[in-house]
Amino acid sequence: MQNLISLTTVVAVLLSISACDMLTISDAALEYPTVYSKMELGELQALNEDYQELNNGRLCSTLNEYGFTGYSEILFIDGKNPCARVNRDVVRIEMTNTDTLLSAAKRVLYRNRQFTGIEDTNRLKLSSMNPQPGCINCGQFDEYSANIEWSLTFEKQFIDSAEVIGTEITVFLDALGVNRIWGNWYADFKTPDYINFGYVDVQQEMVGMEIDLLPYTGVDTTYSLQAEDLQGIPGKIHYPVERNNGEELEIRTCWAIPVSYGIDDTFPGWVAYVDIEEGIVVDLVIRFSEEENNFSGQQNKNVTFVYPSSL
Repeated sequence: MQNLISLTTVVAVLLSISACDMLTISDAALEYPTVYSKMELGELQALNEDYQELNNGRLCSTLNEYGFTGYSEILFIDGKNPCARVNRDVVRIEMTNTDTLLSAAKRVLYRNRQFTGIEDTNRLKLSSMNPQPGCINCGQFDEYSANIEWSLTFEKQFIDSAEVIGTEITVFLDALGVNRIWGNWYADFKTPDYINFGYVDVQQEMVGMEIDLLPYTGVDTTYSLQAEDLQGIPGKIHYPVERNNGEELEIRTCWAIPVSYGIDDTFPGWVAYVDIEEGIVVDLVIRFSEEENNFSGQQNKNVTFVYPSSL
């Protein structure tokens, strides 16, 4: 059975996946999965200079090591975060008119679309808007606190109605405009043409799979998955995951399969991300709660898989 072969070879796949031929962002023909390679330091520095020039030197944030908006510690001077208030010139002007903040944030995200991945601002949906207070006339007799910045967070990217994990974007604005951007979308990545592995078949093949509990309980034992542990309804997502010791980022389209832990109700269990085209377990991460919506915001854990000899 095709499912059986793919799932029982997941350990070998996870160990050898970095040896596969992988594409960089510059490849014209995108094969699945799309893979972005970390940039060389000199190339990243030059691109970050272009990014800063495009924004008139107003952004304290940098590009990340893949060339997307965010930050990269290797670009920090003397290891200092340039966006920390102690390390930058803060515009200490009270912001009383917030009517134009949303349009200003969208405009900057589109202007930086090469780095943000935002090709159509109509797809941006605001999820939160929060004031960032700070002192005005700091240290003076008439010092007072007011909202000197606002943060606007936009919802995750969706491709073909499927969420792209970890793609919230937060924009910070002060009285002079945008001063930093965290996060990005992915404007150009390949998704599978077909679903080769349905989630029902995958759930059936996961019965009997054993998980090393040492990373979770501190006890050197394994837990064997039962059919009742796999009763949740999976969702389809696009899952960016780093490979090759963090040198590459690949985006895979997966079933996010909820996995319960049938022994201790205080432990919420996991989410298994299984590639819908190749049938491999891309990752297994801990859930924060049984009610977690769409399995977002997962915390990665190192997990060892052990398969019964009958598979």
